[in-house]
This record gives sequence, structure tokens and C-alpha cells, in this order.
Amino acid sequence: MSFNLTKTLKEEVDSHPVLNNNWLVNKIKDLTLKDLKLWLSQEYYVSIDFVTWFLKASSITNDFEIRIILIENIWEELGEGKLENSHVEILKTFMKDINFNFDDLTCFPKTIEYLKLMEKIIEKNIFMALGALGPANEYLLKKEYGKMYNSYQNLKIKENLPYGKFFEINLNADEGHSKKIFDLIERVCDTEEKIKWVIEGNRQALSARNIFYEGLQWVE
Repeated sequence: MSFNLTKTLKEEVDSHPVLNNNWLVNKIKDLTLKDLKLWLSQEYYVSIDFVTWFLKASSITNDFEIRIILIENIWEELGEGKLENSHVEILKTFMKDINFNFDDLTCFPKTIEYLKLMEKIIEKNIFMALGALGPANEYLLKKEYGKMYNSYQNLKIKENLPYGKFFEINLNADEGHSKKIFDLIERVCDTEEKIKWVIEGNRQALSARNIFYEGLQWVE
């Protein structure tokens, strides 16, 4: 390759407007418990579909090198067979710890739109799926969760909240998972066409994530 694909993908994430959307920028300055609950209420649905996206991606390829990495990520997301260690259960526990009322749990229209768009991107082809799942999810989430976790440090003192195991587990997982997928992308994208598909999958998934945050703004 005449350029560093991983670097290119990361730069597109780092410079994308999604990391500077109005909701995220404004809330991380002075995060409230209400803001946190709102964000987590929609991340809950993303977390559920996240595993499905990896399953769908692994089902549309016969390349077992790709399948192995995708399934490894799924296995870790599912707590390596222990329900209480699965990321969805850790999220639910955290929501309970901050007294989230699950009777209020509703998937917003913009969240539904985001989830459907992600599914379409992933089903297009495996290389678009890798772009959407790696840089535009695992790597992007590390950036988003990092911002929220930093803001949470002040909030937990104000509200006497738990230390934030949920954030730490996700940040550590996203770091490892994103590296695995970036390494995989570098190995399997051996033609210009595959490179273009990965870059396009990344771009479309980033734009879709913007819709997720539009939904949070719309609520307010």
C-alpha cells in the first residue's frame, strides 16, 4: 500500500463532526445525572444490537481469518460465557446503580434509524462491515466513552455515584478490539477495491452515528 490505511481511517474518525456534535460537546462540560441517564438509555439499545452486527458480519463472509476476529470480539462482548460479565449486563448493573427507572426505557426514533442504517451498512459487504465495526465503532466508542468518563469523574462526586466500572471495562475492551480489527483490515484489504469499501463503511457509519446524537438533542 502507498499509504497507511489504519492511520487514514483513524484520522477520518478523529476529524469527523460526530465527535464535536452539539449534544456531546455541551454535556461533557457539565454532565448531569439526567444527561447520563438519557445517553445510557440509548446506548443500551446500541449495546444489544452491537453483538448482532458482529454476528451478521461473520455470516456474510467465508473468510475464516475474518470470522475468527469477529467471533473473538463477540465472545468477549458476551463476557466469555459469563452472563454477568457481558457488556449488556454490566451496563444494566450500572444503570441500576445510578437509579435508572427501566419503566422509562424507550428506544428513540433517531436511535432506531441509526440502528437500521448500521445494519444496512454491515449487510452490504464484509469490507464495509469491517470499516463500520472497527474504526467507526470500536475506535469511535473509545473516543466517545473517554469524553463521557472524564465528565463522569466530577458527576460521581456531586451525586455520590459508583466509580464507573462500566466505563473502564468498555474503554479497555474498545482499545483491544479496535486494534484487532485494524490489524485485520491491514491484512485482508489487499486490493484498491477492498480499501475503498472499508473507507466507505467507516464514513457511512460515522454519519449514521451523528443521527444517534441528533435523537438526544431532539428529546430536549
